[in-house]
Formats: sequence, structure tokens, C-alpha cells
Amino acid sequence: MAGSPFHKDDEAAAISDVNVVPLADVSLVLLIILLVLSPMAAQSMLKVQAAAAKAEAALPTQVELLTMREPEAVLVLGVSALGFVMDGRLMATGSELTEFLKLKLSVRTDRKVFVSPELEVAHGQVIAALEAVQAAGGTVALVQIADPEAR
Repeated sequence: MAGSPFHKDDEAAAISDVNVVPLADVSLVLLIILLVLSPMAAQSMLKVQAAAAKAEAALPTQVELLTMREPEAVLVLGVSALGFVMDGRLMATGSELTEFLKLKLSVRTDRKVFVSPELEVAHGQVIAALEAVQAAGGTVALVQIADPEAR
């Protein structure tokens, strides 16, 4: 039988490689289980409480109507090379500006001041305006008004 094509003379060698097929099968089964269970676990952790819908909107009471105020106008501080401009008034120094802002901010609930420097103003002038606003107890918001000639 030595000449038969179906017979090997060599002895079968032992397989020394790890069989990874069962490992892959188990991994896929675990992956499927996790994919199925994860939405259920996430749903059970979410506690949603829907607000009760009101049939009719509540009308404001007479006290609420009396205490409602008009919205406050915005405070805009212009910074130019000549000084500081607010409400049509020109102030030359930071101390004048601080005193004026203290009066303005004392009667307001919104303490935000919009600072708008001109294009050719020195850096120190803008810093003086920011320091004056902070010294008066206001909060600063920087804005740049668009130049109409730039269009």
C-alpha cells in the first residue's frame, strides 16, 4: 500500500495550535447578551417624572401685576479718546465715571454695563473704563459697534 495516493507514510503530527473557534463563539454569544440587556439596564436606571399638565393657564394675581416692572434699558458706556460717554454725558476721568455709575447702578437689578470702545482708543483708556465699572459694582460686557463706513 505504499504506492497508494490515499496513504501517507508520514505519521500524523500533533496539533499544537490553540483552537480559537470556541473562544470566538463564546465571545459572540456574550456580546449578543450584552447588547440585548444594556437597553433594559439603562431604562431601569432612568426615572422620568412627567409634569402634570394644567388645563387652563393661571392668570397673574393682582399683586403680581402690580409688582411687574418694565424691562430695564441697557447701560452702554462709550470709550473715546476724549473720555467716557454715557447717557449723553461726557466724563473725562475714571473717578467721575465711577461716581456716575454708582448712582446709575444703585437703582438697577441688572448690573451689566456694555463697554463699547472706539476703534482708535488707547488700551489704557479701555482698561480705565473696565476698572471704573468694576469699582462701581457692575459687571462688564465688551461690545464693538460696527463702523458704518467699513461696509
